[in-house]
Amino acid sequence: MPIPVTKIYYCSTSSYTGTTFGALSDGVNPPATYTTWGWNTGVINPPLYSEMNWNQEVVRTSNQWQSPPTQSAPNQNAGGSGTGNCWALGPVNGEFLDGNWQITMSMKSVTLAAAHTGRFVYRFWTSLTGSGANASLITSSYISSSVLSMPGNTTTVVAGTSSIALPRINLHNEYIFIQTYWSIITSPGGGPANNNVDQDYVLGNITSSLVLPTGFVSHNRMGTIIRENSRL
Repeated sequence: MPIPVTKIYYCSTSSYTGTTFGALSDGVNPPATYTTWGWNTGVINPPLYSEMNWNQEVVRTSNQWQSPPTQSAPNQNAGGSGTGNCWALGPVNGEFLDGNWQITMSMKSVTLAAAHTGRFVYRFWTSLTGSGANASLITSSYISSSVLSMPGNTTTVVAGTSSIALPRINLHNEYIFIQTYWSIITSPGGGPANNNVDQDYVLGNITSSLVLPTGFVSHNRMGTIIRENSRL
């Protein structure tokens, strides 16, 4: 069997082609970017979960805040927002070996800061189309990152990491969707004055927001496995 290669997918500032999902860029780290999209938790009491709105900040009054987390599939109109609830990559013609995928996502308070904690929660899907139609779950589990302790300032970048055990994923020009939620653990508190406390994505070489999958081997057109050049 060929030696698997290492791939790195960076969270991009672009949507996936023809969709409102966030694009995962194969080996290309975007310019350093402090975004204004993520989640406004305000003083909402935990435990609550909200799907990502790619390229928008989920407001604290949104009906996307639910407990337990919603059961929705990859969706380009999450909660009526008009934007997607997943990071997407593909099309992929090959297989990722079974093992642990590593995800790092970086955040910073933008509008208003106060100490609070939360974490990312993920589900993995595959689909035959980039639209996410008729997607199938790779694993039904909701998988949590480490806890992010957001400080009381708008300058500190905080990263949340995850190690996610997944089975072998064999793809034939298919797509992977990483459905992403934010989970509130502790609220900023402090009453209405903290209603606009938020945390938004940080991308690029300021710090890493990326997906590091297991080893990958690709399929040629005849269905046999060939080795790709490593992108380290």
